[in-house]
Amino acid sequence: MSDIYANAVDSLRIGIEHFLKEPGYSSRKHAILTLFHAIELFLKEQLHRTNSILIYRNLDAKITEDSLTIGIKEALTRLENLGMGLPKQPQEVIERIQKRRNRIEHHRYDHKEEDETIISESLAFILFFVDSVLNDKLERDVPSETLREIQRLVYDRQDLYWIAMHRLEQWMRKTWPEWKDEESDIPDEFEGTLDCPICRESYLVAGYHDKPFCFYCNTSVDAAECKDCGRTYLTNEGCCS
Repeated sequence: MSDIYANAVDSLRIGIEHFLKEPGYSSRKHAILTLFHAIELFLKEQLHRTNSILIYRNLDAKITEDSLTIGIKEALTRLENLGMGLPKQPQEVIERIQKRRNRIEHHRYDHKEEDETIISESLAFILFFVDSVLNDKLERDVPSETLREIQRLVYDRQDLYWIAMHRLEQWMRKTWPEWKDEESDIPDEFEGTLDCPICRESYLVAGYHDKPFCFYCNTSVDAAECKDCGRTYLTNEGCCS
């Protein structure tokens, strides 16, 4: 894990803590500030993984520990120039939270009802970007229960189904590169999914990760399949024994 990624995750954790508090002036103000900071750092992380010098403002000067790094606008432009630019919709999400953050930083915070939506859509962007672009798993740094709660708050049910299917298909393509989804629904070697004992959706995969993994919850689940009744259960709760 790079220092940039660790810094981004730390800001994300703080932003989540504020978001999960009772809505109010302070909780929403600090959620906006820390989540914007997290987005900026995650974008820099993508540049850093491409080439570590891409995060610096002056690429023609000698790089030192004190060299200035780029801001979010420059990061988006560099990603665009590298052919890794974001689609229009997430760019608009970033613009909205940046506008609110700038007013807080340079003038004052006007607590508005729309901030709830701005924070939610920013969290949804971060979850997608880390998972699908950086190919990292936030559950290493954020408690699984918290991640599941955040997903429940920022996505509607239909979106969660679509996202879960997308994650599952991405994993299958990576695990079985020769699989062609236009010829078969699932790879021949894949034994299929199980019902997750937490979300009760059929997106739990066992036997391929350190622990069973639910692509709907997007977290590992300490689960097992009962040999007697076939039901999937949480191991700390037991089943038919």
